[in-house]
Amino acid sequence: KSQALLNALAPVLSTAFHTATGVVLDARPGEIHLGRRRELLDELSSDTVYCEATIANWSNDICSLCGTKLIIGMVECLLGGSDPDHLDIAARPLSGIELDMSLVVFEQLNDSLRGLVSTKSDARARAKNPQPEHPEEEDDPIGNFHAVAMTLDVEFGSVAAPLTLILPQSVLLKTRIKPGKTDKKSDPNKNEWAERLSDRVSKSQISLQAAVALQQLELGEISRLQPGDLLAFAQNGDIEVTLSANGQPLYTCALGRAGSRYMVKVEGQAGPDENWKTDFR
Repeated sequence: KSQALLNALAPVLSTAFHTATGVVLDARPGEIHLGRRRELLDELSSDTVYCEATIANWSNDICSLCGTKLIIGMVECLLGGSDPDHLDIAARPLSGIELDMSLVVFEQLNDSLRGLVSTKSDARARAKNPQPEHPEEEDDPIGNFHAVAMTLDVEFGSVAAPLTLILPQSVLLKTRIKPGKTDKKSDPNKNEWAERLSDRVSKSQISLQAAVALQQLELGEISRLQPGDLLAFAQNGDIEVTLSANGQPLYTCALGRAGSRYMVKVEGQAGPDENWKTDFR
């Protein structure tokens, strides 16, 4: 049953994902593990993000794990930062934006699963907010039943990562798996995820740095600096400040003062073009 479900799920997920988002994923059946649910989570959760899901009248005890490299690579490309075939991604904990946007993977996975196992094609399927790790046993709303963990090996450009479904064995054994449908009609909401990502980036809190050029010194002079030494600005008169964030220069500013606080006045754009927001993730 597990192998049959994986074989049906892989092409359906690939097609559904491309239809909904425009992102090309290659999903193939991977390993299958049997055991207690908590044991499977502990065994398979390294470098993953966790999500719980439900499919009405089928199961309220679905959970999934997705390799963080897949989410990082997708967000980087959706922001226009890289070609999928040239990604060089290392697994790491997800940023807030990446964690939010991982929901697209879990929603498409759960919707694809619904089409294969639910007796009603319009049955409500819901993926909850993804979490950076699975809950501790005392906080886990899902029981520690006999489960099956079915992994899809997913490739996105040069990135490969596991996408694992963990289901109750009792539910799967009673399920009749329907043939998968790979309808490739274009979705009118295809750009929704890119728009949501752009909106999320725009609302992110970003730390700013203001840099002022100082007079040049020889290395020997710098090595002899002591507390109390004074260094002059490089410019006379109005002091030019470069406003940066995430290592990217954004604006040139003038240094000023309002009461007891130093301030900067934005005067012009520095360095990048008008699409600099795509570099923030």
